[in-house]
Amino acid sequence: MSLSEQEQKTLREIEQSLLADDPKFGSSVQSGDSMGLNGGGFSLRAFAIGVVGLVMLIAGVALAQNSLWFIALSIVGFLVMFGAGIWALRGSGGNSLPSGGAGRASRSPSAAQRANSGNGFGSKMEENFRRRFEGN
Repeated sequence: MSLSEQEQKTLREIEQSLLADDPKFGSSVQSGDSMGLNGGGFSLRAFAIGVVGLVMLIAGVALAQNSLWFIALSIVGFLVMFGAGIWALRGSGGNSLPSGGAGRASRSPSAAQRANSGNGFGSKMEENFRRRFEGN
């Protein structure tokens, strides 16, 4: 189920206020889009390398009866899989963020200014809450 446009706007405002309140936290969890999903290119490469490592591991185990050298192939396959997993989890500095990530940092100071003024996100939420319950 997708979110309405108002809910998406609210989530973006929450994200911006969190980034403005704690920039260190924001820089540690900031990703290319607001839902935390990376672009597909980087993770697809890591996945492909992991599959190659898995094939090497299975082939080495299956062919280990013919020669003991295939055990080395299994070990190398495991190391390739392990390296691909680490690469996927850590990400690479420049490739993990799509080009939209740079614009987000420039928006956080305006969010900080809004949060410090009386018309911040909290006051808007409080106003909406009061309007709902006064209307009923």
